Amino acid sequence: MKVNYSFSFTQPAPPKPKLAEYSYNEFLLDLPSHWKQLPTPEDNSFNFYSEMDGASITISADFYAIPDDKAVRFAENCLESRHHALETQFPDQVEVIRRTAHPHSGGSAIELMYGAEIPGSMYFYLGYVTSRKILNFTLVCKPERAGAAVLFNSIISNFRPRLP
Repeated sequence: MKVNYSFSFTQPAPPKPKLAEYSYNEFLLDLPSHWKQLPTPEDNSFNFYSEMDGASITISADFYAIPDDKAVRFAENCLESRHHALETQFPDQVEVIRRTAHPHSGGSAIELMYGAEIPGSMYFYLGYVTSRKILNFTLVCKPERAGAAVLFNSIISNFRPRLP
């Protein structure tokens, strides 16, 4: 009689953290429970902070009537204003990692992406320009690029903008 034994040396996947759902008119966001929502003075702005991750998220919506023929220029201005604000705060210390504006896969928006390393932090911006608004998502976190990318990707995979 022959007996076969096998051992698995792969680690089981860690349990997924329980997520809290934040549902608003313009977006849905699921975050692990260690993220806390902070009060803001603006009606269309939301702030979250994680002491564990050393990171903050700001989500805001600005409402405009944006004609289709002006949407690309509006998107470019949004990216330029983000970059200019960082350059003003950190002259000659902003390293741009990514800066793009392209049509959203659903066709109802122009999707903006801006990523930069600034002194002591990584800065990630994701925006959506639609015919009626610009939806802004900003993550500021620790300056370690690989960890920052993992954090951004894990959060953004649970962010669902409501477009248009």
